Amino acid sequence: MKLLRNSLALPLMLCCIALSAQQKSVIRFESDAHADGVKLTLMREWPNRKLMDTALIRDGKHQFNVSDTFPAVYSVNSRKPYLHAIVFMEGADAGVECSHEKLTVKSSAIQQKMNEFLASIKPYEEEWRKIGERYGAAKDMEEKIKIGKEMDAPAEKVMSGREQFVVQHAQDLAGIWMAYEQANLWREPALEKLVSAFRKQPRTQLLANLLEGKLQEFEANRMTGKKAPDFTLADINGNTVSLDSVLQRNQYVLLDVWASWCAPCRATNRRLAPQYDELKKLGIELISISVDEKLPDWHKAVAADKIPWTQLVSAQGMKSKVVADYKVKALPATFLIGKDGTIIRQHIEIDDLKKLVLSR
Repeated sequence: MKLLRNSLALPLMLCCIALSAQQKSVIRFESDAHADGVKLTLMREWPNRKLMDTALIRDGKHQFNVSDTFPAVYSVNSRKPYLHAIVFMEGADAGVECSHEKLTVKSSAIQQKMNEFLASIKPYEEEWRKIGERYGAAKDMEEKIKIGKEMDAPAEKVMSGREQFVVQHAQDLAGIWMAYEQANLWREPALEKLVSAFRKQPRTQLLANLLEGKLQEFEANRMTGKKAPDFTLADINGNTVSLDSVLQRNQYVLLDVWASWCAPCRATNRRLAPQYDELKKLGIELISISVDEKLPDWHKAVAADKIPWTQLVSAQGMKSKVVADYKVKALPATFLIGKDGTIIRQHIEIDDLKKLVLSR
């Protein structure tokens, strides 16, 4: 009987501990932009997503009574008019005020810091978005190439700004939330920093696991240090060319996988073309493999971009064997291959390429 009492006591004690960890707070919602009867939903967004409550607006307001383990991130939502308000809950009450002109969230000082940062990068986000719209609407490849160059500066401002903010705020809810919300957008170098930062904290182990999973996706597609898969393909004149035959005659081969419909690929062609002779003097031969399924488009692009190096084609598009062998997920994809057939680097910029070869 004593053993039975003890076995029941442990779950009861754990339940009491869990209940004692719960805190109570309030999220007050007020709006003159929402009609009475509009449905609101309260979602917990972090550390795990869960529907917490639903309500109908009465007299332009509603109060959500929240009982949870804090800190946590919530969102207050409606469909018409659209509303998605992020609210940091760290134990104190919070408020969401909505008008036809703006949305105001009254929460912690940490959320205020995040909102100030988001306001600082918003002009760059808007610039990036508008350039993207022009890029998407452009019908002419020459125009796309030109517009594409304009995207680089605002995109870098946004992405590097987010990374710096998260690293600086890795210990608080602002950094944790931004890292989690942007999980699918982080670049490989940023992921390495963030995994290290969040692995140090007991409460962010699940976030570190999520980001590490994203990092492992990059690593699964990494070809650096591996033997370059051989290929034998037709060039633009109908002659067959193999990777092995080119390696025999050169110290290095820069392999570029591209397509005529890919504007960044075409921009890369045009950056490389004027430097081809210099690269040759450094012992680097270039080979491009187009995955164009429409051969006339490939021929036109080669002529338009004035490409002087060997041009091969694997006309099965992104289902081509070379795409699978080199684990190409996006175009353009570049690989620097050494004389022994080992891939030295991938996705390398021209200046870095020159420095790397000169240092070897």
